Amino acid sequence: MSEEMVKPKQTRPKRSEQMQPHLEKGEVSRYIKHALTGFNLPPIDVSDIEQVKERCQWYFNNCLENDIRPSVAGLSNALGISRQEFHKWCVGAYRRETHMEYCVRVKSLLEELMEDYMQNGKINPVSGIFLMKNNFGYQDKQEVVLTPNTPLGEPASPEELQQKYIEASSGDYDFSDDE
Repeated sequence: MSEEMVKPKQTRPKRSEQMQPHLEKGEVSRYIKHALTGFNLPPIDVSDIEQVKERCQWYFNNCLENDIRPSVAGLSNALGISRQEFHKWCVGAYRRETHMEYCVRVKSLLEELMEDYMQNGKINPVSGIFLMKNNFGYQDKQEVVLTPNTPLGEPASPEELQQKYIEASSGDYDFSDDE
């Protein structure tokens, strides 16, 4: 009789656990502190592009110092504006002459960082796709080309169609009196 070695059953994490990132003790506090630092900054005159530039530089440097990924929402928080307001500056719907050029460059920098995170596996793909769609205008697009299917040929008048049907069905019936 041979003895079989019984291997311990390996358990795989549940799907919900696989999608949840592991947070080290203190990480949540670090993220909250970072967000509150931007939130508690003294207001700036957002109509003055020089103050906006200075605050953007502060934000990126703060992210570097705290090893936190910059974001559109975080930058907007530091500026004291909404994400939607920042977007208006970028598309020129508001403050076109003064803010648009600089804000487009800042947004391009954030977009580049997001692409790098995604390409190098540093962010959950689902989160990355969501952020790219919501902050940078990415979209899933599928083009469908419809070709009209006309089994009866080219469009015809009702009279022409009637004639085609008569001609096509004339051989289907035997009208002889031989019955």
